[in-house]
Amino acid sequence: MIQATEGLLKSSKKLNLTSQLYNGSQFVFENQALHRVVWAGAHEQNLLDFGSDLRIVEPVSELLGSKEMDQLINQIHFKMPGDDIEFEWHQDSQHRGYGTADWSDVNGTGSYVQTLIAIDEVTADKGPVKFIAGSNKLNHLGLNNIADISSVVDIETAETLLMQPGDIVLFHPYVIHASTKNISSTPRRVLINGYSYPGANHKKYPGEGSGRRLSLDQLKNKKTA
Repeated sequence: MIQATEGLLKSSKKLNLTSQLYNGSQFVFENQALHRVVWAGAHEQNLLDFGSDLRIVEPVSELLGSKEMDQLINQIHFKMPGDDIEFEWHQDSQHRGYGTADWSDVNGTGSYVQTLIAIDEVTADKGPVKFIAGSNKLNHLGLNNIADISSVVDIETAETLLMQPGDIVLFHPYVIHASTKNISSTPRRVLINGYSYPGANHKKYPGEGSGRRLSLDQLKNKKTA
């Protein structure tokens, strides 16, 4: 995973800080820095292999209540020292298009599971993700239309997720979360994979092969073959 991430970073040097599709992956730059690579496994195949690993797919299947799922997200997020990248409080349901023609909550419980794997150690000064526990029970709030989030939740109760390389977290599309800047002297990189219940998503995501259908039974058979 580290080698794949280094390969993406090396390729990004060829793109003159310009967001674009390159080798099947969407490279996104912000603040004169590489922010993320969307559908990163098109460029680095083993990242897609991680995305179909049974250690991820089995618990996702259990949470979705389906042996089949559509993988929408396979991204590397970069937070390099001094790049000032951070994420405001949000729900992932906002990015999936809840409340629009892009999305249908097919299973009635969110129809989506997000996973995040730490590539580097995530310490308090490296921009860790902060979650507001229990906020998944609030359903989709449309936080982008709410001027003061403190009118909805108490952000002082947020829990900071510190991680070791290889640690993984799975979370609900309604849970409210954010992350701050990396103020350390070392990188903070994570691999994010996101899965939807079949039929929930109605839009095309960037990257060659994005939105692939995964079958838990087929992946198990492949492993034992």
